[in-house]
Amino acid sequence: MRVIVAKTAGFCMGVRKAMDNVLDAAIRRERDDGAVYTEGPLIHNPQVLEKLEKKGISALKKDTDLAKSTVVIRAHGITPRRRQELEASGAEICDATCPRVKRVQLIIEEHAKEGYSTIIVGDEGHAEVVGLLGYTEGNGYVISSPEDVSGLPEMEKICVVAQTTQDMSTYALTVEKLKQRYGNHKVFETICSSTSRRQEEVISLSEEVDAMIVVGGRGSANTNRLVQISADRGTPTFLVETENELDLRKLLDYDVVGVTAGASTPNWLLQRVVDKVQDFQGKKIRKIRIYTEKAVTILIGSFMYIGVGAASFSYSSSVLLGIDPRIKFCAIATLFLFSMYVLNHFADKEAAALSEPSRAKLYEKHQGLFVVLSIAAAVISFTLAFTVSIEVFFCVFFATLFGIAYSVSIIPKKFSRFIRYRSLAQIPGSKAIFISITWAVSTGLIPFLGEPKSSLPALPVVLAFTFSMAFIRTVLLDVKDVQGDRIIGKETIPIAIGKESTKVILVAISILLTILLIISPMINWTSEFSYYLIPCVIYACGYLYLYHKRLMPGGLVCESITDFNFILAVIMVAFWRLFVI
Repeated sequence: MRVIVAKTAGFCMGVRKAMDNVLDAAIRRERDDGAVYTEGPLIHNPQVLEKLEKKGISALKKDTDLAKSTVVIRAHGITPRRRQELEASGAEICDATCPRVKRVQLIIEEHAKEGYSTIIVGDEGHAEVVGLLGYTEGNGYVISSPEDVSGLPEMEKICVVAQTTQDMSTYALTVEKLKQRYGNHKVFETICSSTSRRQEEVISLSEEVDAMIVVGGRGSANTNRLVQISADRGTPTFLVETENELDLRKLLDYDVVGVTAGASTPNWLLQRVVDKVQDFQGKKIRKIRIYTEKAVTILIGSFMYIGVGAASFSYSSSVLLGIDPRIKFCAIATLFLFSMYVLNHFADKEAAALSEPSRAKLYEKHQGLFVVLSIAAAVISFTLAFTVSIEVFFCVFFATLFGIAYSVSIIPKKFSRFIRYRSLAQIPGSKAIFISITWAVSTGLIPFLGEPKSSLPALPVVLAFTFSMAFIRTVLLDVKDVQGDRIIGKETIPIAIGKESTKVILVAISILLTILLIISPMINWTSEFSYYLIPCVIYACGYLYLYHKRLMPGGLVCESITDFNFILAVIMVAFWRLFVI
């Protein structure tokens, strides 16, 4: 069985904006002990709403005291009258109406003032449609199909718009009927471009696959529309809200399965469904492939792949420092980083469950084993470090203490009104910086401290290279996981400064590092091996480009691609020794 995932599945721009607004409002109100409410459910996804409830963000109810409160207008928008009522209540208003919906509101408002009757092609009673009707000045009608046109009254001139998540073909057919009946008409294309792309993808996918799975809330209009479009083309289609609703027995007869998701479905829910389908297909193929896939999952998901990368970086750093690589240096880096990554996983289980469900499942199943392995790895790394030198021992020891203290709340909760960040982990961007420093220390500084013959001028080049490569890798994964991080309250670099600014910074780091690697041999800081590390920078730029173009796969496959860069460094050592030495 082959699984094809739609490219534009997951949160749309409007939903992402609404999520950002409500989470920002929650952070502001937390300082003032105020409450945050949404005018109706923020989005039509029960799982996301449940997580917002845990953060104290709930839908507004009647007779709620709005003193010191913020009310977030959801992406669907509201009527002008309802907005006036909320403003009169004294609450702070945060408008998270989708820009595409706002455009439709303005179109209706302008034409209503000119005496046009408004016809909205959409679902009567839907939150967006109810909000749009409020702008028609009492002269609006809702229809959902071409058949409904005959039931409309005579009108002098009409303005025709569509609910932003309406089916494109239904809207086109309805518009043709309206044009035939009403001579004086103005028709506007108001279906969201994200909606259009999703629908076009489903139409295209339905021709390639034997069955389709649509992930999303049952109350979501755009999700149900995707289900209907797929089913209308004769493709067996299954709607699920979570992976637990999948009836895998029904997939037995299909060779190719497509997976897509509604605009209010977060990536982690989509990924969990994809993972479960892929796990299921493994049971239907040859044993050798099953074991291979399990081995790959364990290798990457358990951070052993990271460990191999750490040994590779330690080896190449030693070469750049002008010393002979030692097995002890590689082993210390491998064991130390493995223990730190495992520790970080257990300290941040909620984020891990959202960003990488496969890994979370693996660790949940073998929790005791990984705890023992991480402790053993830390102890062995201490022992090896001590046998190298006291400087290396204290380097590993203090780095471990810092890693343990990273997630610990240092500031008491009662001071949270005055000091926002109670632990190092809560400081925006600290995760990427901490991980990158850890890589630089374990793979660059330790070989330098452990070998007296190390070149001092080469040290800043080594530290810059190891830090930068780890930083680019970590921040890219943060960009990928930004939805889940936002919901649980983590403030990574992409959240703090935005995705686009983050990409600019990563490209700038790549350029500066390349310049450093070119110049350092010229000024006798390093050997010509520095040139052979430039492909690692190019490789990093390559996977940044793939992500920018939405060609990078998700899940552990994404990590396997990014983390190969660490192993590429030792491959370049082999090339250098083969062709130069």
